[in-house]
Amino acid sequence: MIQKYYLFLIIMQVLATAFLQPAKAEGRTPEYIATATDRSVRLSKGQVEVSFMLDLGERIVYANHQRRVTPVLVSADGTRQAELPAVVANGRNRAIKLQKEPQNNDKEAYVTLRGNKEENRHVSYRAAIAYEPWMDNARLSLREEVTGCNCGDVLQAEQTLKEQALYQPLLQPSAEAECPRTFTPRSRQCDAFLIYPVDQTRLYPNRYGNAAELAKIDSALHFVRQNPDYVIRRIYISGYASPEGSLKHNRRLAEGRAEALRQYVTRQYDVADTLLEVTAGEENWHDLLEAVRRMELPYKNELLDIIAATDVDPDQREARLRAVGGGQPYSILLRTVYPGLRKNTFRIQYISRERTPEEARRLSEEAPGELNAYEFYTVARTYHADDPQAYGNLLLRAADTYPDNPTANLNAARVCLLRGDTERAARYLQHTADEPAAWNNRGLLLWQQGNQREALYWFRKAADAGDAQAQENLKEIEKRGI
Repeated sequence: MIQKYYLFLIIMQVLATAFLQPAKAEGRTPEYIATATDRSVRLSKGQVEVSFMLDLGERIVYANHQRRVTPVLVSADGTRQAELPAVVANGRNRAIKLQKEPQNNDKEAYVTLRGNKEENRHVSYRAAIAYEPWMDNARLSLREEVTGCNCGDVLQAEQTLKEQALYQPLLQPSAEAECPRTFTPRSRQCDAFLIYPVDQTRLYPNRYGNAAELAKIDSALHFVRQNPDYVIRRIYISGYASPEGSLKHNRRLAEGRAEALRQYVTRQYDVADTLLEVTAGEENWHDLLEAVRRMELPYKNELLDIIAATDVDPDQREARLRAVGGGQPYSILLRTVYPGLRKNTFRIQYISRERTPEEARRLSEEAPGELNAYEFYTVARTYHADDPQAYGNLLLRAADTYPDNPTANLNAARVCLLRGDTERAARYLQHTADEPAAWNNRGLLLWQQGNQREALYWFRKAADAGDAQAQENLKEIEKRGI
């Protein structure tokens, strides 16, 4: 009896081993290999469209397994993800079981396959999901999960199909603009408060403290004439009178005093008359207005209103000033302000000669204000053609030295856009000319700031005007699917 019992156990063990062997094979990690070719991720009408050809491999699914292959968009930092419909393959036994449990069927699957059939191996996949901004830098992954009938997860794996799933347009700023080879006008200016005898226009250089005032003019002339790099282009001289008395009389005084200073300059410095421009000048209401604004005076607001009334005859304004407050404020102005209104202005305009590249290189570091705008480019191209960082820094220095130069600002904005410095790029673009290259660069700035709709407006405006880079940028954007 005992022998029969042991024989029964041996027979049952053999049968169990033979019967359970396939289940053991399916219990091990299966050799499922999925590949995707002809991958495409496009943005179209607010949808991210994903397409590829999926190859599930020679072994599509074991009889007791369910195999799910799910395309997933995963944010660059891994904190967000969006799953697209899965490709589901059910083994023969699993499919039969699911038929008995319809609530477990995958209604949202892209496609549900049954059995390990050759015709199930290849799946042409195409699906779409609503676009969100975080998807710009997301990767496309293929997530695979395999489950058995009763033993839970058999396989969990993930492979990356595209690191940056959505196509990133290779947008570029317009090419560097040629900075014109022009000599930048420079100037030195001073006000000389020269004292003339009452109602006279004769200048006495050594009386009334005039020597100290004329020294200002002498200093400006010496500065330019003694520097071999400078060439005088123009000298501007004006005369001004204080407003007391008639306008006709004050104009004559201002004109005569401007002429007196002209004669002094030509005598002392042998300056050609062709370099001089003498302006008769006027009553000095401008400086009077600024002086009263800074003072504490009775009836101050009334005085300011009268002085600022430029549409009123000057002699009438003068009469009104005299009448304010019974004449007390006017008396104060006459003593404290009016003497400083009787002045000459002197401005000498000059240019600097073009330096050699080596001289310009030294000045670009030590005294950038001495260079003409285009000389920064000479230094950059001569010494830093193979060093983009140093090259770009010189172009930024050119724009900072000449903030009103539209070409220098355009090129500085280009440097900042290439570096991704949108804040500085925006500042430089404010001082560019209204031209296609600037429009294209403005479009790139807006794109980098995430404002794609407005960026397209500027790209199209520049492209329609013939800017080649804007046209290329639009082609790149079309590849993205916008």
